[in-house]
Amino acid sequence: MRIPRKIPSSALALLTAGVLFAGCGADKQESTTLKLESFTSPKGNIGCIADNTIVRCDIGRHSWKVKPDPKCQLDYGNGLSVGETGKGRIVCAGDTTMNDGPPIPAGNINLVSPFECQTNDAGDGMHCENVNTGHGFDLSPDRYEVF
Repeated sequence: MRIPRKIPSSALALLTAGVLFAGCGADKQESTTLKLESFTSPKGNIGCIADNTIVRCDIGRHSWKVKPDPKCQLDYGNGLSVGETGKGRIVCAGDTTMNDGPPIPAGNINLVSPFECQTNDAGDGMHCENVNTGHGFDLSPDRYEVF
C-alpha cells in the first residue's frame, strides 16, 4: 500500500494560481471570421455588400457632409467603397446597401476575399479594407475617411 505524500505548500500555491489564471478571460468572446456578402453594423445604421471585386457600405444617419460632385447625377455621399485597385471613395449611386444582411457583432471580422470589414466596439462604425492593397475606408455617424 502506498502512503500519499503531502504536497508542499509552494506547489499547492502554484497549482491553485494556475487553475485561477486558466479561468481568467473565460467570459471574453473570441473573434470570429465570417464570410457574408451582405451585412450590417450592430446598430443597423450601416449596410454593406461585398464580392471579390468591391466592398460598399452605405450609412443612414450621419453628421458629416461631403461636397457635391457635379458629375454624379444620383445620390452622392451616402456611402463609401473600395475596389480591387486604388483608394476608397465616396459612392455615387441610385440604390442602397442598407438592411441587406445580418449584423456583424463587434470584434468579429467579415472576409470576402480580398476585402475585410470589422465593426467598432460601439457598434456604429465600419472599417473595411482591401487586404492586398491596404486601401479602404472608415465609416461612422460622426466621421468618414478613405485611404
